[in-house]
Amino acid sequence: MAEHEESLASFMSITGAEPSTALQYLEVNLFMETGGRLDGSAAPPPAPAAAAAAAASTSAYEDPYADIRAPDPSKRQRLVGDVPDIPLRRLHEQYRDFAAESIAAINRATQEDAISPAFAGFEPPRAARDLGSLFQPPVEIMFKGSYSEARALAKNDSKWLLVNVLDEIVFASHMLNRDTWSDDTVQNVVASSFVFWQTYWASDHGRKFCALYQIDRELLPVIAIVDPKSGEIVHQWTGFMEPSDMTEKLSDFAFTHAMDESSEAATAIEPRNEDVVDMSDASEEEQLRRAIEESMRGASEEAQETKDEEDTEEEEKEEEEEEEVPVLPDEPADGSSDVTRVQIRTPDGSRLTRRFLKSDPIAFFWLFIKQQIPEARRRPFEVRTAFPPAQVAFSESETIAERKLENASLMVKWSS
Repeated sequence: MAEHEESLASFMSITGAEPSTALQYLEVNLFMETGGRLDGSAAPPPAPAAAAAAAASTSAYEDPYADIRAPDPSKRQRLVGDVPDIPLRRLHEQYRDFAAESIAAINRATQEDAISPAFAGFEPPRAARDLGSLFQPPVEIMFKGSYSEARALAKNDSKWLLVNVLDEIVFASHMLNRDTWSDDTVQNVVASSFVFWQTYWASDHGRKFCALYQIDRELLPVIAIVDPKSGEIVHQWTGFMEPSDMTEKLSDFAFTHAMDESSEAATAIEPRNEDVVDMSDASEEEQLRRAIEESMRGASEEAQETKDEEDTEEEEKEEEEEEEVPVLPDEPADGSSDVTRVQIRTPDGSRLTRRFLKSDPIAFFWLFIKQQIPEARRRPFEVRTAFPPAQVAFSESETIAERKLENASLMVKWSS
């Protein structure tokens, strides 16, 4: 009891608590120390028989992995090799396209393995093969050679030169190969009117082409149409383009910019006559001959002027006597399965759109064109499909459905 009073007095002096509060704290502490006995007596030690039984039970379930040695102590080492030769430009690229770089690396590895004799019996993983074939260039329509060779071929074949410069670290370049150039419709349009030449910016051909035409790498991928005769870029697009947009743009260009073979001939320049004979030094016969030539030349010029005036009068009469165009039926409402929408590109580049019944004759196309383009009433023209490029024959009996011109994209071209 005296020991408890000393503990109580010591606790109160240290904490400054009230006697009742200090007593409660000490009782709780005693309760926790004695295992639930308030009298302070500890639990009796286990009997020797119980201890022996516990030891026997423990030995019956010994750990089967007790004989396994402890693991080796861990070691940390650092391998320091040569500093990789990384271009400084790459070190500062914060927004690198890692997907495009991975595809380019797989394509390069696949091509190198196919070429190297050391990998003659090696077959790359299926995932790499599938990815490489998915983004492979359109070898079916590509010209294999240099830019100058492609330009010479296009000039000889009277075709436009279609150039595509890619950047292997830009994913849009790989999307062009995967989605656009692999499309059957796009390939047919390219093969019919263009010589297709594709290169990468990292190659020597790509760098030379970009330097020649001052194309920045930030603009890649670039699609350019080059005149093979002059080397001038006639049209240029940048970035990715959907197959439908590519088909429309290339078809429109091929239709409105036909390669004229007659333009290959150089324009003749009249040579300057250095051997002009002074009339005062010429003989009488020579003077008479030259006078007759001048007279005949003057008569020829007067006849040509008269002919030009007659042609102008005939054209004015034709303008006054324009063809009367019958009125088309009302445009059908949209939403019916028997209604189709047709788009027509005019010679000036504008577009006309109208709905027709699939049972309407294709002659309605000609009537609609003459209604919208007054010049077509007095000037012969052709109606052609955008793809495949072909002339549509006029017919008053065949319907739009019979000619399979539903949702067609047509073009108007002057015949003369």
